[in-house]
Amino acid sequence: MSALSAFAFYPVWALALLVGFVSLRLGRSRGYALPLLCFAQGVWVTGLVLFATPGTSHIAEHLLPSGLVQAAGFVHAAEALAPRPRRKLVVGAWMATGAVAALGVAAPRLFYGPGARGMGPAFLPLAILGVVTAAAMLAYFAARARRATGDERRNLLALLAAAFLGCLGGGGAIAVFILGLGPLWIAAPLMLGSTLIAAHATLGREQGKARALVQSGIVYAVITAGVSAVFVTAYALALPYLVPAQGSLLTFAAGALAVTFFAALPVDPLRQIVVDWIGRRVARDPIGVRDLAEAVDRIEVRADQAERLAEMGRIASAVAHEIRNPLGVMLAQAKILERRGADPETLADLRREIASARRFLDDLLRYGKPRPLDLAPVEVLPEVTRAAESARAAFGDLAPPVDVTGDAALVAELDRAALGDVVKVLVHNALVALSTAGERGRVTIDVAHEGDEAVVRVTDDGPGVPVEIEPRLFEPFVTGRGRDASHPGTGLGLAIAARWTERHGGSLRHERPPSGGARFIARFPLVARVVNASPMDQNRAS
Repeated sequence: MSALSAFAFYPVWALALLVGFVSLRLGRSRGYALPLLCFAQGVWVTGLVLFATPGTSHIAEHLLPSGLVQAAGFVHAAEALAPRPRRKLVVGAWMATGAVAALGVAAPRLFYGPGARGMGPAFLPLAILGVVTAAAMLAYFAARARRATGDERRNLLALLAAAFLGCLGGGGAIAVFILGLGPLWIAAPLMLGSTLIAAHATLGREQGKARALVQSGIVYAVITAGVSAVFVTAYALALPYLVPAQGSLLTFAAGALAVTFFAALPVDPLRQIVVDWIGRRVARDPIGVRDLAEAVDRIEVRADQAERLAEMGRIASAVAHEIRNPLGVMLAQAKILERRGADPETLADLRREIASARRFLDDLLRYGKPRPLDLAPVEVLPEVTRAAESARAAFGDLAPPVDVTGDAALVAELDRAALGDVVKVLVHNALVALSTAGERGRVTIDVAHEGDEAVVRVTDDGPGVPVEIEPRLFEPFVTGRGRDASHPGTGLGLAIAARWTERHGGSLRHERPPSGGARFIARFPLVARVVNASPMDQNRAS
């Protein structure tokens, strides 16, 4: 083989080890499946690089049989995707393939002749066993994929494709070379595709910040490697001019060490500045030193806010207890006054004010002391339809029509009651906006599947949100309706709705449609990206 053939394997080798080390360092939800698979591929490609490099091919002959270990890595990765991994299958796969690799290290002539040319005595039995094992593994992946649904099925199909390419680039490529049917470098593109697809399939199970962190870690590693390559190459070219050539080898080494030390002092911070600058413009979630420091500051602010909200929850509970009892007494007294012939209009006003006070207390408790999320797969469109009909029915017979359309097959991991609360708040506010302005418009709701999110858009053609409150729209106690309005507001409905979406890992925002009115867009991830309890719940539990 030509020495230039080794360069075909360098990208594969670097990518396999890069993904392996980054996922080992930053990944959280899938354990060691992906790192072990990547390291198995890295060892195999290392053997290919050594084999293609003059003077080291005799060493590589001992490493080439290690390509079979990839099969165990793929089995491990597939089991990591399962809700209940079968550990005995994983351990058995690693032990069986590891035994074959160890036999190859000890006695490579059993498999092939000098220079990995020609069949050894164990070549045919091993080739037959490898083909049968690979076919069984691929059939197992295909059967798992047929039974699975959603993301698990997509990840298993991707892993099936990665395993197929890995089999071709591993045992297939070495068998072709041993039999003299083709060059060994054909393994490079096959292994590159296998590594990329396997990383995508396995990292797809990382969720939320863990997934973003791993992705950013890979991006930063690539950026750092590029910047470091430029700096190191420039330094290597400049080093002979910086260190005196006279003197012994020891003198030259000492001078080179001193120059390298003093050069690294200013160069390393410069390298970090360049990497962070590029990272902010390339990575979706930058993880530079300054970015992480700012993230820590934001977390500390949120923790302080959570503590204050927890205190607010305790205060709200105490206030509700102290006020509910007098309100109940007032209602009882109103009944007594009604029997004594009190003015009906005055009693109606009294009951209306009591009902308003109770509604405010209920909203205050819902905002100040939210319950933990009860997550489960939910058919989004039917649930949104039920909530919209409930909100319209509660509004009265003269409520404007509410039209609900969208993706009937959309299923997301949600708190069913929380989704209903969000829709009810948005529909109620839209109906109030139309009735307050004397409009006979319509409320439309669209349910859509966008990327990895379920999106609910609630639109009305009323007067729209007042400009003066728009910047603070989702803050508590902000409302465009006073207590004297026909439908008085507490200013907590949108704050509660926004909190529900945020606790799922989603968002709620407002926009003005081109035709006028208001549109609220609630986004929920298909798989909730947050823990079951909010910071306030955790503080209260402690």
